[in-house]
Amino acid sequence: MNRKAIEQIAPCLFQAVPLRARQTRIVADALQDFNWVRDIKGAPTVQVLLEYLAIWDLVQATQLNSDDDVFLRKWSADQKYSASSAYMAHFIGQTEVPAAKVLQKTKAPPKCKFFVWLALHNGCWTAQRRFTYNLQDSDSCNLCDQHSETMDHHLVQCSFSSEVWHRLLLPLGLQSLAPSTLEFSFADWWTTSRKRLAVDSRKPFDSFVVLVCWMLWKERNSRVFDKRAAMPWVPTDCVHNEGKLCGLAGFSVICVPLDTGWQGSRLQIQFM
Repeated sequence: MNRKAIEQIAPCLFQAVPLRARQTRIVADALQDFNWVRDIKGAPTVQVLLEYLAIWDLVQATQLNSDDDVFLRKWSADQKYSASSAYMAHFIGQTEVPAAKVLQKTKAPPKCKFFVWLALHNGCWTAQRRFTYNLQDSDSCNLCDQHSETMDHHLVQCSFSSEVWHRLLLPLGLQSLAPSTLEFSFADWWTTSRKRLAVDSRKPFDSFVVLVCWMLWKERNSRVFDKRAAMPWVPTDCVHNEGKLCGLAGFSVICVPLDTGWQGSRLQIQFM
């Protein structure tokens, strides 16, 4: 059969055979006493009949020989096993997470990147998620107390978060990139905003975004667990301080221009 599967030679006939028969019937069994004919249960359409006659002619000229059996791998183009094809087969049926590739290449402390990875996968225990599992009585945002707290709302849609972003981006001259309360999702805002920058400015911007997200989450946790609420300029200062600490930790240097009111007009955020 020219090393082709029945599904390729006769797709309509193949669909006329019940799934259980397709999964359990072996070739030797099917050829014995024409059992493969009895497996056909679907409607005998014209195309099915034509494919049936074609398969009948092929089967009549087929002689089984165990020495001719060959294992063919459908996940690779050459039908041979490879580690790369096994890796790709593992992800078949999965959907790509927006901004995941950007995060993978972003230089930032592991704890910050891990948090953003959880945020992109909707894996953080926000108020909405806890409310869904009956772990608390309200799903209100802990920053603005106006809307349900999802990760997208927390990072880009919340009025408090939007003001923090604006305060941090204004000295950079990038206030037009600050998310508004109308932003649909954090991943969309991030991937769209970075494309509006010059290529050599995207990596510092990515590191900057990850750091700000981490500090917004810390402010949220401070309100939830410590019952301490800060004004929008406090997380802004925390971003600057966290950047200095990353530099002292010995990460490779990325300079992001920020008018911080300190000595000079640049903040050195040093990341791995």
